[in-house]
Amino acid sequence: MHDAIVVGGGISGVACARRLREQHQDVLLLDRGRRLGGRMATRTVRDSGTQWDGHVVDIGASYLTVSDADFRAQVEDWSARGLAHPWTDAFHVAGPDGITGVRAGPMRYASPYGLRSLVEDLGADLIVRQSTSVVEISAQADRFEVDDMAARSVALCMPIPQAQQLWPVPADHVWEPVIVVVAVFEERCWLDVDGVFVNDDPVLTWIADDGRRRGDGAAVLVAHVNPVLAGRHLDSVTDVLPNALATMKRILHISADPVLVDAHRWTFARPMTAHEEPFWRDASARIGVSGDAWFSGPRIETAWLSGRALADAIA
Repeated sequence: MHDAIVVGGGISGVACARRLREQHQDVLLLDRGRRLGGRMATRTVRDSGTQWDGHVVDIGASYLTVSDADFRAQVEDWSARGLAHPWTDAFHVAGPDGITGVRAGPMRYASPYGLRSLVEDLGADLIVRQSTSVVEISAQADRFEVDDMAARSVALCMPIPQAQQLWPVPADHVWEPVIVVVAVFEERCWLDVDGVFVNDDPVLTWIADDGRRRGDGAAVLVAHVNPVLAGRHLDSVTDVLPNALATMKRILHISADPVLVDAHRWTFARPMTAHEEPFWRDASARIGVSGDAWFSGPRIETAWLSGRALADAIA
């Protein structure tokens, strides 16, 4: 029997499992994906017929920011080893009539290998069982049964609607869906921007220059579809592509067509509200939930902090 089983291989789950191991717990991490990362996911451009084949694209979270001292130490470690780098502290803003200005903010960090690589780095020496979808969790007197595995404690590190499928977690969050559109061009042919917040638009909310984000100058754009529109097309994501591409081209003054387009859906992309508490635990205090719906998220930083805080409580 394990001391703890962590379910979910995103940054919150990996941070939780790693923190548990640091406290000498026998911990097993379960993830339904083939690779760790969760919503810090990436895809690799293939068969585009361009020089950008092999370019890694962030198709989940766009960047990370830092405010907590402990997380800053983690980001500085990644940066020192070449896994992360400062990207930009200013994005453009667009409205119905196009780009209207620039909005300054905190430094955003990216990764030359995609944000997934940061999660994989955290989980490199953990005991992980991947491609494993948990079906049922039941409580016994001295342990939990997680399908055919047993543990004294369980951490569910995932969006709350997914955790509710395994355990009666309070349902007081609304989650937005997002469809992410990736467009690969022959060459760079748009306005000089790192990213654009798109306001008051029924089609897009965000556009990122993935070549600038990655640092290799690839002619790759990534756009996030408005949650209202995305929610109507979660079962047919390619239906949003014509409007998404037209909006992207209008905002960035692009005349050329992309040579490759792809779309990915996130049914539970982000919570619209988040608790100030670091995590949730049930009355037994032996099973809990962490993620970016806690610590006043949603951010990569808050998911990392939430996973570690839940690990400390479990340990």
